Amino acid sequence: MAKKRIHLTFTGKLAEEPILWQLSQTFDLVFNIRQADFTEGIGWIMAELEGDPKLLENGITWLEDHGVQVAPIEQDVVS
Repeated sequence: MAKKRIHLTFTGKLAEEPILWQLSQTFDLVFNIRQADFTEGIGWIMAELEGDPKLLENGITWLEDHGVQVAPIEQDVVS
């Protein structure tokens, strides 16, 4: 199993969709939300994703294809 820490930014209608749930169901990934916030049409989430390495990469590409801004969290800043 692989694990990645990522920062997701959602804007507009995406901020109201269950995008992490869709991701977990489509790619058989486990997610752990570490921090999140939502204000007037924009939201962000710091999350850990865990699963098969290939499915994890495919899931991140899927998020980007759906308009989610994805950035890796390099340091252990989520606790």
